[in-house]
Amino acid sequence: MTDRFRISARPGVLAAVLGGCVLVLLALTLAAVDVAGEGQIARRQRLVAETARDYFVAFAHEEGLPAMARALDRRARVEEGAFTFAVFGDDGRLLGGEPLLSAKALPAPGYGDVEIAGRPFEALVQPMATGGTLVIFEDLADRGAFRRAVLGAVGLALMPGLLAIAAATLWLQRLLVRRARGLAEAAERIAAGDLSARAPADPNGDVFDDLGRSVNAMLARIETLLADLRLATDSLAHDLRLPLARVRAALTQAADPALAEEDRLAQIERAGLGAEEILATLSTLLEIARAESGLSADSMSDIDLTQLVAEIAELFAPMLEDAGQTLTLDLPYRPTPVRTHALLLRQALGNLLHNASRYAGPGAAIRVGLAADTNRVLLSVTDNGPGVPAADRMRILQRFVRLEESRTQAGSGLGLAIVAACAKLHGGEARVEDAEPGLRIVLDLARLT
Repeated sequence: MTDRFRISARPGVLAAVLGGCVLVLLALTLAAVDVAGEGQIARRQRLVAETARDYFVAFAHEEGLPAMARALDRRARVEEGAFTFAVFGDDGRLLGGEPLLSAKALPAPGYGDVEIAGRPFEALVQPMATGGTLVIFEDLADRGAFRRAVLGAVGLALMPGLLAIAAATLWLQRLLVRRARGLAEAAERIAAGDLSARAPADPNGDVFDDLGRSVNAMLARIETLLADLRLATDSLAHDLRLPLARVRAALTQAADPALAEEDRLAQIERAGLGAEEILATLSTLLEIARAESGLSADSMSDIDLTQLVAEIAELFAPMLEDAGQTLTLDLPYRPTPVRTHALLLRQALGNLLHNASRYAGPGAAIRVGLAADTNRVLLSVTDNGPGVPAADRMRILQRFVRLEESRTQAGSGLGLAIVAACAKLHGGEARVEDAEPGLRIVLDLARLT
């Protein structure tokens, strides 16, 4: 027994045993990454496909089917990726996009698996109310290639560490096994759905503790993003429930054969107003998504920002005057040429003035400021109202956040989210500051002109 222990304790044997253990751990880690990543990739790709579907359906509603077909043709010429788009007319004729399949070969509406030229594809078939059918193809082979690339990158990233560990002594072996076990347990808990799992990390430890803290920071960020997503989904469901219920109730009453024609028309009008409220919320969400993803950048143009701010202030002046509030402008005397998304910036500034008037109270003083240098543009709206608690100042820039929790006041909680998305589109940020007293919201934008 003693001789056997002495043989196994030799550095070469220890390195081999340690290397074998780490190889096993590497395989388990890659398997966990593969299992967890496969489902995440599939869900993410479907989310991307559904987002693209919603965008192009809305585009067809607003611009018409021919315009959408031309847009898909342009996209097919200049963009490459895992997704391929096509739109067919009601007669089965290809109107735009790439002809991977004929209309007769398409699966039923929704998701369906097809094979094209020997390669597996997933097709999302969406008939449109405007006529025609939108089809989004995803090359499933790209998913496999992406998974293999990720696993290969993870494996290559761990190989230097594996070689270094194999050359270490017994006490280093034990240290690494203990650290690796902690990381593996955290990875397994995460793969099982427990996003609260964290890797062990001593605040005053070594480089492995630094790695644990980095991993934990990443996991905390992922957990926060998922919590925000759940909050946004819950808020959207909450905010759309009431208008949908109104539409349903109005249509139910309008369908009553005993209802007078005048009352029937009134109920139909009521349903229409509710539908417009729902569409406005969804349209705002789409505009925020386009701005945050940079898709709205193609709508930018060179404008005089000083003139734009003055026009918006002039538009809101009567409303503020009726509320007993005063509006002061602090604008440059010279034009301020800036490359900007004028429509989105108008909407953002309008939301800031509307919120200031709404929450600052009667008799409040509201000031709009504009300053620019060669690199930055600062656009601010300041009021001397009650302000916002420090803990909520950055939170109000998120989607569906409304400090009036009972939600008895009208609004979707998207006004300031548009402000933040506008700032991001322009290469800047939105800041919420204490005006002592009151509140100041600043759009710090990159000057692109």
